[in-house]
Amino acid sequence: MEFVVLLLIFGFITHRLDRRLKAQEAEIATLRGRLDKALTGAVPLQAAPSVEAAPEALPDAQPAEPLPEPVLAAEAAPLPEETAQPTAPEPVTPPRAGWRELEESLASRWLIWLGGGTMALAAAFFIKLSVEHGWLGPSVRVALGLLAGFGLMVGGEWLRRRPAQRAVAALRPDYVPPALTAAGLFTAFASVYGGFALFGLFAPLVAFALLAALSVVGIGLSLLQGPFIAALGLLAGYVSPLLVSTGDPDAWGLFAYLLALNGAGMAVVLYRRWRWLGWGALAGAALWPLLWMIDPWSRGDALPTGLYLLLTSALFLVPAVLGVVAGTAEDRLAEPAPATGWRAALPDWIRRKQRHPADRLAMMAMRLFGLLVAAVTWRAGHDAVSLTVLTLFALLAMAAGRRTERIAGVAWIAALTVLLSLAPWNLPYVPSSPPPLTAEGQPLIVADPAGYPAAVVRFLWVAGGFAALFGIGGFAALWGARRAALWASLSALVPLTLLTLAYALVEPPETAIGWPAAALALAALLVAGTTPLARHRHRPGAALGLAAFAAGASGAIALGATMTLQEAWLTVALAMQVPVLAWLERQMTLRELRGVALLVAAAVLVRLAINPYVLDYEGYAWIAYGYGLPALGFLLAARLMRTAPDGRGDDLVVMVLEAGALIFTTLMLSLGIHRWMAGSLEAEPSGLAEVALHTLSWLGLALLLAADRRWSARPVAVWGRRLLVLMAAATTVFLHLLGLNPLWNDEWVGTWPVVNRLLLAYGAPAVLLLLYLWYDPPPSRSLRSAAPVLPMLLIATNLALEIRRAFQGPILSGYDMSDAEWYAYSVGFLLFAVAMLVTGIRFGWGWMRHAGLVLVLAVVAKVFLSDMSDLEGMYRVASFLGLGVSLVGIGWLYQRLLRPPADNLLDQRTH
Repeated sequence: MEFVVLLLIFGFITHRLDRRLKAQEAEIATLRGRLDKALTGAVPLQAAPSVEAAPEALPDAQPAEPLPEPVLAAEAAPLPEETAQPTAPEPVTPPRAGWRELEESLASRWLIWLGGGTMALAAAFFIKLSVEHGWLGPSVRVALGLLAGFGLMVGGEWLRRRPAQRAVAALRPDYVPPALTAAGLFTAFASVYGGFALFGLFAPLVAFALLAALSVVGIGLSLLQGPFIAALGLLAGYVSPLLVSTGDPDAWGLFAYLLALNGAGMAVVLYRRWRWLGWGALAGAALWPLLWMIDPWSRGDALPTGLYLLLTSALFLVPAVLGVVAGTAEDRLAEPAPATGWRAALPDWIRRKQRHPADRLAMMAMRLFGLLVAAVTWRAGHDAVSLTVLTLFALLAMAAGRRTERIAGVAWIAALTVLLSLAPWNLPYVPSSPPPLTAEGQPLIVADPAGYPAAVVRFLWVAGGFAALFGIGGFAALWGARRAALWASLSALVPLTLLTLAYALVEPPETAIGWPAAALALAALLVAGTTPLARHRHRPGAALGLAAFAAGASGAIALGATMTLQEAWLTVALAMQVPVLAWLERQMTLRELRGVALLVAAAVLVRLAINPYVLDYEGYAWIAYGYGLPALGFLLAARLMRTAPDGRGDDLVVMVLEAGALIFTTLMLSLGIHRWMAGSLEAEPSGLAEVALHTLSWLGLALLLAADRRWSARPVAVWGRRLLVLMAAATTVFLHLLGLNPLWNDEWVGTWPVVNRLLLAYGAPAVLLLLYLWYDPPPSRSLRSAAPVLPMLLIATNLALEIRRAFQGPILSGYDMSDAEWYAYSVGFLLFAVAMLVTGIRFGWGWMRHAGLVLVLAVVAKVFLSDMSDLEGMYRVASFLGLGVSLVGIGWLYQRLLRPPADNLLDQRTH
């Protein structure tokens, strides 16, 4: 069972290499075919691809010792003279059959690796068997294991050097020597570990040294025998500290050993260009500091751990930095095209693009080691050593990014590492008044002359130092850089972010004026930085750099406003940055500023539209200026951007600004109405009157957008007014007619005839809806026919409720109804139907004429079905008399107003 498990593990490991070896075999076959054609004269020798193009394809080739030339078919049998001349390329041979390929793979690859693993397991089983039966002493067993291991390694190298084996290796991958070497390396490693863990023959330091030496031997042999040995050697090196424990953890010794191992691994990566081996080394190099910080960490370990992280980061940056200077032409990639628009001012790692493999390794290493540096800073309690390591890490990243601009994004990684390191800093409370005193009369919180505790002052100095580092360093790095926008964004945004973080962590009193002064000073510095950059705006990336500085200055001003202003004025200050950015974009022709304006506008929209804390603001006036001024600012910014000189001003940003202005105007009207009617923004709607005012405000705003020809064709105006009308229509149906109907809601509707809450809730919305339908009729014919139904229903409801108010008073609920009231419904709706008929005939509105006829038929049905039995006396006589006179009058109107033309009458008389 144990043999099966170990065999499965070994098979899984070799399977991972099988795919790469197949690719190498295909490359070798291609090279071999081209070489045969070149030797026969079919293809010039210069046309053959360079072996350097696939350095991994021949891992066992050794230029130091000349190889015997293989006997080719072209040399074994002389060719006829006619075939010696250059001919057309031979057709590609069809692929081998599946069974043939499977047979060759089993015989030349899998059986060899299986044999090597079997030999390693045989050695392990022999040691186990000797232990169980007591055949040999512990020393003899370990010695035999070591001898067997070294014998297999020597045998593998000896076999690799044999001329026949080298000839095989020149034609196809040779797996026999590395299989023997891997088996010997495993046997020797297991023997040393068994001597330490099972028999106690080696002291911990001796066992660790022997295991480390075996790891180095494996890495060295990999230069001769291929990548599998390198992976095995690195794995043994990273596992050795876990297997051998001294009982007294020493960070200096561990990280010095790991640093040497990382250096050996990266040297192999650079020499043989096995880039996948670099990822394995990165995993082992990053895992050990994390494990150390979890368990054996002790006070004072920040220095060895920090030095290890710094030096290892530099090691993994070396392939990317040397890739430009010492890399071959095949290893170099074309410089990525710079991003356009405001995205170029963002950190480089946000944008996905093709990278050189060495660059990907360097970027991932800096991300991992940046997190570990931040963890060391937290673990060490932000002491001087950890902060020094953090500073050196930032300097290393900025220097590497400026040296090789393909990986300039590592500077932003360092900036994020600094922010991540400083964010959890635990600071004492800053009192807004003199600090409390102890029983002895001493201050409970030690403060410096400026009034802040000493720990807060230290934090401020650290944050200010990093702000200066990135601000000055980024500004100095952008000169002559091809990615000036990235360095400009680093110089402008990182100090601003650090100032924001410091303000959030310190929580100073509201009366502290130093914070807004610092924000304004930062804005002034960023504005001053644009002056020298503007002189070189013709250079690539300079325009984006100007946009980054402008965005930083705008953000600093907004931050200063945040520190000074409260509640609605804060939002107003933020919103006023949008027209300022639009003006700068117009004056400096920097379209990249539109992206910054979009971000600021989004922040203002979130704060005003979905911020629940605005309901806690007190007073009425803030609603007017808190929403009105941002709406005006957004409209002004949209106009400035839309009328840009380049003719490309009308874009998504302009639409967002126009939509924001419409949202702010709608919210200003709605919140003002609610505050006036309900008394508080947190209260529920007061009743039908308040809901009716909301409906009228939405319809009035929609009517204004439809009537104003300057805005009526704008997409925001079109869809905005349709949405407002839809909201108003839904409110009238579900609240006016159903939920808050005074027939069953017991709401007071007023004592004045006609001019009362019924007119406000039903008559006025109906009129506004009709006006809107006249200015902006629906696009489809079916909607144009159905849309007037709602305003007509509202007018009919207003008429019916007004008749009831005349007989019942201001409270309409109840079940009593007199004959006079019931007769009044017939008279009122009959007159209303006649008015609809006259209006529809006069203006040619067929829908109103048809609605009037339907209402007449409804009144006729009421009279015959209800009035005949429910009314008595003169009310019954008057009902039928009035209905008859009305019907005759309607017929007369149709004859007079809808008579056919004279020509048709003559034709009818003739026939």
